Amino acid sequence: MKIHITKKYLWFPIAKKGKVSKFHFYCKDQKFRELDIAYGLDHADFYAAMDVTGLLGEDITINSEIADEALDGILCRDDLPSYEDTKRPLLHFTPPAGWMNDPNGLYFDGMYYHMYYQWNPYGTEWGNMHWGHAVSRDLIHWEHRKVAITPDEYGTVYSGSAIKDENNVAGYGKGAVLYFYTASGGRNEWSKEKGNLHTQRLAVSTDGGDTLEKKGLVISHIRGENRDPKVFFHDESRAFIMLLYLDENEFAIFRSEDLCHWKETQRLSFDGMWECPDLFKLKADDPEKSEKWVFWSADGFYVVGSFDGYRFEAESEVQKAYDTSLPYAAQTISGVKERTISIAWLRTSDERGNYRGMMSIPTELSLKKTDSGYRLAFEPVKELCDHLKTVRLLIPAGQAAEIPPMEEPVIWQIQWEEDGERHIKICGKEIVIPNAKGITTLIIDTGIIEYFSNDGLIYGVNEGVNGDGSFGVIGDGSL
Repeated sequence: MKIHITKKYLWFPIAKKGKVSKFHFYCKDQKFRELDIAYGLDHADFYAAMDVTGLLGEDITINSEIADEALDGILCRDDLPSYEDTKRPLLHFTPPAGWMNDPNGLYFDGMYYHMYYQWNPYGTEWGNMHWGHAVSRDLIHWEHRKVAITPDEYGTVYSGSAIKDENNVAGYGKGAVLYFYTASGGRNEWSKEKGNLHTQRLAVSTDGGDTLEKKGLVISHIRGENRDPKVFFHDESRAFIMLLYLDENEFAIFRSEDLCHWKETQRLSFDGMWECPDLFKLKADDPEKSEKWVFWSADGFYVVGSFDGYRFEAESEVQKAYDTSLPYAAQTISGVKERTISIAWLRTSDERGNYRGMMSIPTELSLKKTDSGYRLAFEPVKELCDHLKTVRLLIPAGQAAEIPPMEEPVIWQIQWEEDGERHIKICGKEIVIPNAKGITTLIIDTGIIEYFSNDGLIYGVNEGVNGDGSFGVIGDGSL
């Protein structure tokens, strides 16, 4: 099928339960895109838009296993689709439409928080990975921006991180933002044909994070599906550090002084830990105000230890940060001073209208010394408390508490008279906290609830009953 590009976007009808078909896109006999699209042959649950601004005035060819006459549903438009969902949470970030998973490239530029994320705009199932993009001034209200990185011959676009190059050490300009991401060679047909494997690549933005230009290879394939580069600056040794997941339970640490040339300094392995590594320093609440480093992985398993810019030395066993399995692939935000803020993907089970997946409330991390050693603690960022100024207090008489349905997001605090196993019932959903102590804080949003107990040492997230939004808050996606 041939299309003459006269407008900014191509709209594709998406059927959530439809068959996924392979689409190949060419301009002047050069392939520029390959996508797996859940194409709606007889109906559209929603439309997905491809930005073709750079091809205005050109003729493109679309090859697909679908007959050309069935592709008449593809539209040329100058506007983006509008997504009206009634089940959207009000406090938790969600994609415009389609599937979303890991947060990527989190950084603060002094005014805006930038969140990139794993996104499939062309269906509500995993696959076809792009980087989406949104910005916020307060970590609560997010504004969607254009797609940041698209799949190519090197693979689909897996997770990665961002860092602002304040001193132009990489040579792309003072203040340029560098994005390190995994090109997942072998995950699309295009990269298979080229024989490409998983590699770590670089994209750069010189316009404040809106436009990302791919620059090329940073680290060649090492083993398996090595992926998820997390980069930060280590003040003490005056160098940039990259954490990389290799395979099974193995990770690697790399070091660079110019963000371009990287040297491996350590390989390390921890049982049960895999994917999406992070490494950050926290000051403990002990009398000595000890500074400890936390090595982190996707499921919220972590190890406390020390780091000298070359090697991480574990000082604890592997610990589990989350009380539930919903949070995953959390990443800390680069460029934030005096605070360590983390955002996780929430692995929600249902298709909430035309999208699936959401991000957690941003949480601030701290380190507490307990009888069992140093442990991570979580609390909602202060921006959320500033936004939801009303906090409701409940003091139950026994081991159980019941929260009534609400018409808007709210923070509840439950003050238990005694420590022990506690049961909290919210609109038919029961949450059990095995060893609640002190005050339990609950953040209730449409279809999702986050809870914090034991001074932040217990943190969990639960989905509504059958994922149907039955935590009582019904939102339209606006705040």
